[in-house]
Amino acid sequence: MSDSKKTDEDAAKEKFKTIIEDGCNVPVDYRRPKAIPQWFDEELFVRGQQYFYFNFYAMIISQLVGLVLVLTVLTILDVLVSTNKSSDSYTAFRRYTSTLRHILSWYKYDVKHLKSKSQMSLGIVHGFHCAANRVSNKSGLGPRVSQKDMVLTQFGLVGLTLLKKKELAIVGTEEDERAIIHFWRTIGFMLGIQDKYNLCSGSLEEVRGTCALILRDVYAPGLLNPPPKFYHMANAMLDGMKSVSPVLDSGAFMAFTYELCDVPVRRPLDARYSRWMYHVLVFMHAVLLTHAWLAIVFRPLLNYNTMFSIWLNAKLPVGAALRFGTKVFYPVQNDVPPHPVTTDPATCSECATDSAAIECAMAMQLAA
Repeated sequence: MSDSKKTDEDAAKEKFKTIIEDGCNVPVDYRRPKAIPQWFDEELFVRGQQYFYFNFYAMIISQLVGLVLVLTVLTILDVLVSTNKSSDSYTAFRRYTSTLRHILSWYKYDVKHLKSKSQMSLGIVHGFHCAANRVSNKSGLGPRVSQKDMVLTQFGLVGLTLLKKKELAIVGTEEDERAIIHFWRTIGFMLGIQDKYNLCSGSLEEVRGTCALILRDVYAPGLLNPPPKFYHMANAMLDGMKSVSPVLDSGAFMAFTYELCDVPVRRPLDARYSRWMYHVLVFMHAVLLTHAWLAIVFRPLLNYNTMFSIWLNAKLPVGAALRFGTKVFYPVQNDVPPHPVTTDPATCSECATDSAAIECAMAMQLAA
């Protein structure tokens, strides 16, 4: 084994230990950095955006699997349950389509300019974290949204693209992979993840090694022995997102998730429709996107179909209206009241600056 490989493996183990053992005691930085970091490489960042869009469908599936995995983390699940914003199919549709729109804005717009849509989105999401911390405190859960929780969520959005590239039929070079981790290192930094904990800081092999340890020691055990309400929240998410993609049958997608993460499937697919949708999912990744002569046609077709579906559900959610009624056309704040939380940013002890207080107030208003 080469010295460089030993160094990468040792660095990955050290980073994993730092995240899991130290990161749980350190809250996400509430003073969100607005300026891009000194190590920012615009060319690499843009390449990461292009890599995402070239593999749009597979990347979205990867991130949806990642969101399922995140629900196995008790501290994160507690916050989602306490905010009461994704506990049924309709509220989950609202929350996760909004999440997708935020993520897509980061991939689409220029992060360097403070007034860009990307920066505005980052400010709102950062404010959500501040508000979520207050909700968990008010609910008696204690402080939440730690560096560890943020990094485990970061894994959900990028980790599987590095570890399961072949299984997901993601196409790209090692330089593309370096680009996507640079992209998420930047986004993580701007959402308050310190570089000490940032999953995407370090070499490609170090990041991949850390991701492998997180999947093996955190998420695989979490799938085998999930916390209470995991299945309820996961089913709500997948059922809510059916309006975006019909392949998101709960049973089929959970079986796909278990197989992708090399975890034995706990629940056999008894329903014929679920078995059929599972085989459709596997066929798309193992055949349509894997064989080059088929991928030439089906990769752009699946990409554009997924893009259009997300856009339609954001602008004119007709499919969701057929399932949930016309309330999908009205502002989200009228849907489900959150657990009691102050909306006065001056009383938010985490908001140490005026700008942070404004972002927190924006998030609280959106969460209200």
